[in-house]
Amino acid sequence: MLQRPKNLDEAQGPMDLNNLPLLAALTKKMNWLTARQKVVSENVGNADTPGFKASDLRPLDFRKELAEVTHQATPKLAPVTTDPHHLVGTEAAAKLQPEIEKITTDREINGNTVSLEDEMMKVSETASDYQLMTNLYKKQVGLIKTAIGRTGS
Repeated sequence: MLQRPKNLDEAQGPMDLNNLPLLAALTKKMNWLTARQKVVSENVGNADTPGFKASDLRPLDFRKELAEVTHQATPKLAPVTTDPHHLVGTEAAAKLQPEIEKITTDREINGNTVSLEDEMMKVSETASDYQLMTNLYKKQVGLIKTAIGRTGS
């Protein structure tokens, strides 16, 4: 029979929430959204720069990312080891490497391809998606707290 540690100092330390596959995928999506907001803000900042070519990040497939962090063809949440006697769990998601996609349509006579309307739509979509990911993350942490018997935020 395994003995439980008396306090966290005897355990392996505090649990890293990013080792949980769903939270790792949420974090990766939030990092992608942050990187996209930066690219969009650069586009807006250069809206009047002659010859500036607008760019955007390639879309992130959240289902694919979740499958990658769980190391499975279809996304299923797998257990994470918290004790040396547990089965092998999953690894945290790799650091995001966003790929920039150039937009090639000319919209201005000076060669600038930035459309402020399109960029504002991207800003709104990105902010909305980020809020959704934040809410999902909070819900998951709340479920973990409930599972371990802690209440409150």
